Amino acid sequence: MTDQVVATSINCRQCAAPLAVEQGQPFVTCKFCGATNFVDKTRAVFHYLVRPTVREDGARAALNRWMAGNATVKDLDRKAKIDSVSFEYFPMWLVRATVQHDERVLLKPAAALSISELGQLDIPPSDLVPFDANVGATVVAPSVPFDTVQRWLLDDHHIAPENITEAALVHVPVYTCKYTFNKRPFTALVDAASSKVFANIYPAKWEVPYVAIGTAAFVAYFVLAVLSLFINFGLFIVGAPLLAAVFFVLAVAVSAKV
Repeated sequence: MTDQVVATSINCRQCAAPLAVEQGQPFVTCKFCGATNFVDKTRAVFHYLVRPTVREDGARAALNRWMAGNATVKDLDRKAKIDSVSFEYFPMWLVRATVQHDERVLLKPAAALSISELGQLDIPPSDLVPFDANVGATVVAPSVPFDTVQRWLLDDHHIAPENITEAALVHVPVYTCKYTFNKRPFTALVDAASSKVFANIYPAKWEVPYVAIGTAAFVAYFVLAVLSLFINFGLFIVGAPLLAAVFFVLAVAVSAKV
């Protein structure tokens, strides 16, 4: 895929009217004259944006739900201090490629990005609209050229340039949320189209106590089973419920602290 042309619009070959090119569709029917146009997307990089549907209060609510979830430390939603929430359109490279007859869709950052999880964002084709510079918000300029993305795809995913069937520069709406917990600064991104939260480094729930309880439970039940085989099977019938109750209480106590 070489000699790409960045395109914000394409005109009908028959009547010269602007065409609404949908992502993933090689043929476009002109709504003015009805002509069917073939768009060679291997030679054009289209520029789209995703319209936001989440306001700032919705982004704050999504962040609060994520903080109260199972992946973060207990009471993070109550103990963390949200320092700032800012909105912007961030550029991502969206690439479609065919590898051994299977289509793959990948997202790569088109500018410096500290939270790589944004590459897991799911962008339905129906959410894409032609890019408009007059969106009334901060638009981050792309700084990663497409040939660099091609090298990433070849090195990381073994996708050669000739396997790329379509590429697009997509500005996605995100809220950058900065917060403080235990005097340490953290950053999370909230997708302004789906409310999904992305974070690389955050106050995660400590898993060591749960692993310790699980290991202890395994050892205890193993010893109980061995003793039951050599002494009396009734020992297992009586001991198993007691052990279950003990480890359940321990798990509840740990979950209240961690």
